[in-house]
Amino acid sequence: MTADPSSRNLRRSLGIVAVGLLGILIILSVLPESVTGLDPVRQDTRLVLAPPGTENHLLGCDFLGRDNLARLIKGSGVSLAIGLSVGILSTLFGMLWGLFSGYAGGFSDLFLMRVLEVWYALPELLIATILMLVLGHGIVAVIVALSIGGWMGVARVVRAETLKIREQAYLEAARSIGVPPARLLSRHFLPNLVPVLLVLLLFRIPGGILGESTLSFLGLGLSPPASSWGTLVNEGWKALPLAPWVLAFPALMIVLALLAFQWTAERAGERWSR
Repeated sequence: MTADPSSRNLRRSLGIVAVGLLGILIILSVLPESVTGLDPVRQDTRLVLAPPGTENHLLGCDFLGRDNLARLIKGSGVSLAIGLSVGILSTLFGMLWGLFSGYAGGFSDLFLMRVLEVWYALPELLIATILMLVLGHGIVAVIVALSIGGWMGVARVVRAETLKIREQAYLEAARSIGVPPARLLSRHFLPNLVPVLLVLLLFRIPGGILGESTLSFLGLGLSPPASSWGTLVNEGWKALPLAPWVLAFPALMIVLALLAFQWTAERAGERWSR
């Protein structure tokens, strides 16, 4: 059945927009202060909760008179770094779990999948919240908590793909002639898993960004004066009745980042499934 041309064009357009958004977000995250001329920590009591456009402050100022645009750029780097780190770690751990479970089979597979199902039944945010109470605040604690709480979906997909690969005729032939398991995993399983792992990584990055934002909004993530989209939303929420723009800009950045990664992951998944 031939796909609708208008639907195909829409998906292609969304893919282009997603790549453009990701490019802008990445550029923002790596811009040094010397280039922007903006200081995210400089305070001016005259400009407390100043509206956008006041005295060259394009996005206004926060409740301490700090430039919102400067803090937003600073927070972009932190949020994207956390999202990428969570994506890589959770994908890596899930890959190892799913690959071993699917390749080993038998009792090992049964035991590992029952453990995964018990872990998977717990909400990811609940796991991360409990771990944050143990680990404390900070970037490393947020990354570890979100990574431990979000690897289960990756493991299930990787296990399913591993089971498909394991049943291929050429692998049966390789095992029959005594090819060691390490060679089979490195030469046949991992290369075939790379496309799906990249797609899973693209889905896990926005999960890390949203998880950090949620934890920071609840006061369990990063602590001031650290800036991230989550901490900026937390601060903006407190100033909402007087200065709604303080909340609006970081919230908009979170939405744009989630959409960009989601669209990119969907396009990559479509190409991988062909």
